[in-house]
Amino acid sequence: MFVLIHGLGMSHRYFGRLKEELGAIGETHVLDLPGFGGTPKPGRTLSVGDYADVIAEAMDAAQLSSCTLIGHSMGAQFVTELAVRRPDLAARVVLIGPVTDPVRAPAFSHTLSLGLDMVLERPMTTLLAAGAYAQCGLPWYFAELPIMLEYRLDQRLPLVTRPVLVIRGTRDPIARRDWCARLADASRQGRLVEIPGQAHAAHRAGAAAVGAAIVRFVEEHPRASALNTPPSDGLPSPRRVTALQYAVRAQAGSVHTPWQISLTAGDRQARAHLIAHRPAADATAEAGANELTVPVFVLIHGIGMSHRYLKRLGDQLSTHGRVILLDLPGAGRTRTPTARMPNAAKAEIIGDLLDEMGVSSCVVIGHSMGVQSATELALKRPGLVSQLVLIGAAVDANRRTVPQQALTLAVNNALEKRSLNAIQFTDVLRCGPRWYFAELAVAMKYPLEEQLPLVEQPVLLMRGARDLVAGSAWSSALAEAAKDGELVEVEGAFHGVHHSAAGTVAERIMTFLADAADRLDEPEAA
Repeated sequence: MFVLIHGLGMSHRYFGRLKEELGAIGETHVLDLPGFGGTPKPGRTLSVGDYADVIAEAMDAAQLSSCTLIGHSMGAQFVTELAVRRPDLAARVVLIGPVTDPVRAPAFSHTLSLGLDMVLERPMTTLLAAGAYAQCGLPWYFAELPIMLEYRLDQRLPLVTRPVLVIRGTRDPIARRDWCARLADASRQGRLVEIPGQAHAAHRAGAAAVGAAIVRFVEEHPRASALNTPPSDGLPSPRRVTALQYAVRAQAGSVHTPWQISLTAGDRQARAHLIAHRPAADATAEAGANELTVPVFVLIHGIGMSHRYLKRLGDQLSTHGRVILLDLPGAGRTRTPTARMPNAAKAEIIGDLLDEMGVSSCVVIGHSMGVQSATELALKRPGLVSQLVLIGAAVDANRRTVPQQALTLAVNNALEKRSLNAIQFTDVLRCGPRWYFAELAVAMKYPLEEQLPLVEQPVLLMRGARDLVAGSAWSSALAEAAKDGELVEVEGAFHGVHHSAAGTVAERIMTFLADAADRLDEPEAA
């Protein structure tokens, strides 16, 4: 497993190319540290040791150990300190463009070197760095700059007991050759590799060469090798990549929660976007005291959509529990598979993604054709899905043709709010016509009316009273067919009831959960 740590002012985006290279080999995890990549800024300056503790907490939360720690620039300081403090988390340490040479530690010297590097980098790398600095903000950058300049990497690195690989670009004006050679020599098992023609961001333009060097390094020191990742049963490839970006809260004793996680199996990728539990202002202290007791809501979108389509409902539900918004394969910014995915395959990758996140029980909410994947998940993983909520269930058995569905959807969309139509338009563009119609073909063949009666969990059917896609008769028939089902209609709403009446939908869901809990608590008849 690989854990990638960015440097001062940067974010996980800086590792995009290297992540792809290493992702073909084993699990790859990327973190956004406090104050960077859009994460909240702490109320105080953090030391290198503080950052190491944050990374350790994040890795413990993700149940990671004995990984290849890869740090770039100031990130090299973070992974070195982490390897010193928590050797159990490190199998190997890779330092790319490590800083700071004490000979060139003054801020003025470093600034000159940084300016020269900007000239030597490729334009896209410079633009990416500029955007990251802007997102970070100059006050936070300059607050952390002295910490970087004062840290004596050359003195801490000899304390690392794991093999160390130092990588630099031959044109790097910041991490110069004499400095990197001294670091490699100071390491107990050190080695220096130079990437020809590359500057400080060698891991971007030279991602292939850097990735190859890291793979060779892993092969030379095979302890807990990422090349030996076990196969994933039922998925199309044994290679699995998990990428995590942590939005870290700086309060003492807080839990650092991953806000985005993606799972890749072969050419299939699913991504989870997390919304933390945000209790209402008038909630009691006890209500939010134990995050493990609040429900977990998993929201599944329909064809052509993404997690953005369900975000308004997710925000409403976050006052009651933790929320996971999904991007299924081919949706949002996930990669598009080469072959069609039946709903059973979608349910499998969703279940694996939730397993990676440590979710043991959840309320699954599907919208439109997403109800099919949600139903399959409830059937395949009854221990994982506690309750099932189906909003605007599709496809009506009496209108199961493409022309009929296209007509009703077009008329319905003309009546929806413009804000929802804007999301739909951009999501469908990202999805693309090939994958949209591939998904539509799958949906048309799924017999929801036959599968839903097999579900053992309580089922809530919801629709807008004016929904033209999920008609009243069809929705009523589904609710009656379910073993423990009920139907709720929201007045005045169309197919996008989860968006136009998100507050009402969330309230009805919570009432449904409370009623289901009450039925479980009722004593059985003698």
